[in-house]
Amino acid sequence: MYERLRDCPALSEYPSRISAEVWNVWRRYWMHIHRPTCFGLESLPPMSLLLDEREWVLVDSSLYDMPVVAWTDFQDAGRTALHEPVPCTVREYHQGAPKVRNQALLLMAEELEARLRGAARKTP
Repeated sequence: MYERLRDCPALSEYPSRISAEVWNVWRRYWMHIHRPTCFGLESLPPMSLLLDEREWVLVDSSLYDMPVVAWTDFQDAGRTALHEPVPCTVREYHQGAPKVRNQALLLMAEELEARLRGAARKTP
């Protein structure tokens, strides 16, 4: 859990959905790795993603990891259809969050997919 979210007031908060493609990559990654993860987004410098089971937070590393946008309150309990999006709550902490929100999710899915492929190559 990223504690700085509690210290920073959100500019906006609203219900949203994570696409099935992004969510399914995340779930596969979490099932295999099962630990919080942090990585930079090369296409969005100086942004980094902090991921754990309960929330995903995009932070600006040049501003001392100030949160930009967070996805929380994932509602995947009892999910039976892998093609359907997963409801969540989005909290925006920066005025520029809408400009990078969707791109960050796509980059996250690409990075996690690459890490899963790398892990599969290492497994005999």
